[in-house]
Amino acid sequence: MIALQYLFYAAPVLVALLLGLLVPVLLVLAYNQFNFGLALVFATFLVDTLTMGNGSIGIGINLYYPDISLGLVAAAAGLRLVLAKEFPKINAAWIFFTALVFISLVTGLISFGTAAGVQARSYFYFVATGLYGMSFAMTPQRVQTTLYALTLMAFALIGVAFYRWVVYFTPITSLLPPGGSYNVDGPIRVIFSNHALVIAQVLVASFFYVAAARGFSFVRLFSPLLLGMVLVMQHRSVWLAAIVGVMSQFLLGKSKNGSAAKQLLLALCIVGLTAAPLVFNEKLSGITQQIESGASSALSGEGTTGERIQSWGEIVKNWYGAGARSILIGQCFGTDNSRFVKDNRGEERRINYIAHNLYVQTLFNTGILGLVAYLAASWYVVSGLYRMCRNGEGDKTAEVLLVFMVMQLAYYVPYGVDFLQSFLFGIALAYVAGTHFSGKSHA
Repeated sequence: MIALQYLFYAAPVLVALLLGLLVPVLLVLAYNQFNFGLALVFATFLVDTLTMGNGSIGIGINLYYPDISLGLVAAAAGLRLVLAKEFPKINAAWIFFTALVFISLVTGLISFGTAAGVQARSYFYFVATGLYGMSFAMTPQRVQTTLYALTLMAFALIGVAFYRWVVYFTPITSLLPPGGSYNVDGPIRVIFSNHALVIAQVLVASFFYVAAARGFSFVRLFSPLLLGMVLVMQHRSVWLAAIVGVMSQFLLGKSKNGSAAKQLLLALCIVGLTAAPLVFNEKLSGITQQIESGASSALSGEGTTGERIQSWGEIVKNWYGAGARSILIGQCFGTDNSRFVKDNRGEERRINYIAHNLYVQTLFNTGILGLVAYLAASWYVVSGLYRMCRNGEGDKTAEVLLVFMVMQLAYYVPYGVDFLQSFLFGIALAYVAGTHFSGKSHA
């Protein structure tokens, strides 16, 4: 009994000691092993999906789960930047962009306290995973491992979506989240747009580049399921990204999986198999009508599309009107970015969430210098991958990465930063930079 009491008193000390030992071990693993860091980023993305971005630990402040895991990734990336000999060609534009994000964060913490940290969290994840991805010499094998992990993630997300639909529509009230719904936008959208984007990327990549990675031939068998998920979720930003990805592949004109005509015919067959249940099944016909309505409102600039365009204009006005410092390096995180927009009824309402646009929000918080730096890094990646595809270098790996990059750039028009996409960006940048650098060289 006395021994149990001593163990009870010692338990917190033992837990703290184990954590003290575990953190350095995890940091060393992330520093040395790309596959461990990849697993950490993907596991964080899945946990964030399961918790719907609300998983946190209360220790005086809300410490979110990604703060812990991606904090390790950030530390490993910083150490690799300084110490690693295999670090590929360092991209000065991305380093400058990262520096401006941290300047905005530090000045925001001084001026606004923890509010700045809350607002900057997604950008911290974004720059950390991007820097980590580009800190390893990127071989085709490492890219293929990443594509395989992305494939597994897509099916995991589909599993999460089906589980939530069963819980919601059964309903199993004891398993429903607080409020009784997974998404205020409707019962169908049980995963967010950045999750649906992963499904769309795997769909496009496996369709056109079946030989590029292990598992893509298996995914192609389920392409109607993946396409159906992308459509039914009704994230128009993901529709845009998928369309851009398909168009960019056809523009490349370098596919070895068959002629463009055969690929087009196969695409039409998959679309037909996906659309048939939505058209002819009475229970699913309502979803079809919702898809048609969403596409129509997006093309006409109505609904949330029109509201977002107004919102972007107001944010740009606030950025430009705040003076020279704001124009150059932006307004620090924590700054009030609330604005007034007109809804469908013509009534003005105040909104204060961040812009649904990476480029506008980056302009607001890091200024023209930050936006130019990010676009310069993106140009380095996209142009480098295109050159590799044109010259026949990199095989299918370069083509897949190029399609992913243009899908990202399109997705970022109606949505903001995402750390998994930034990790893929870092991998693509390292792949372009080359895999045979014996030391560091600065761009």
